[in-house]
Amino acid sequence: MAKITKDTMIGEEFSGKPKRITWERLWTFSGGPFAASGWPKKNLHTDPEFAKSLGLPTVGASATQYLGHLAELMIDLFGEGWLKGGKTSNIKFIKLVPEGDVLTTKAKVISKDEEGSAVKFTLDVWCENKNGEKVMIGNATGVVK
Repeated sequence: MAKITKDTMIGEEFSGKPKRITWERLWTFSGGPFAASGWPKKNLHTDPEFAKSLGLPTVGASATQYLGHLAELMIDLFGEGWLKGGKTSNIKFIKLVPEGDVLTTKAKVISKDEEGSAVKFTLDVWCENKNGEKVMIGNATGVVK
């Protein structure tokens, strides 16, 4: 069931489910095909030494992994309608997400506009790490009929 309704007010905030970035998630998402020899593939998302050779302090989750967390929140907020016309924009990944971190996706309604019998909502969206620091920022729009 969608959480955003035509009565949702500007300024309302929503949170997704916290998700821990585990080694298993990193390897599954960024390790390449499971059947590949030498799996997981060594890259900045799966191998601490490789990441350090690139000047990073440790491995980092692929940003598209937590973009999926954002999609989950938008589907929770707008229901199936998100899949038919919801959009994200201006997405920026601004901080490394290491293994073991916990991310929570959040959204805040910044505008709502009537479009016939529907209402189009624009949201500020972001992911926060376990310290409350933003690691991803952007916008999303969705329509409630």
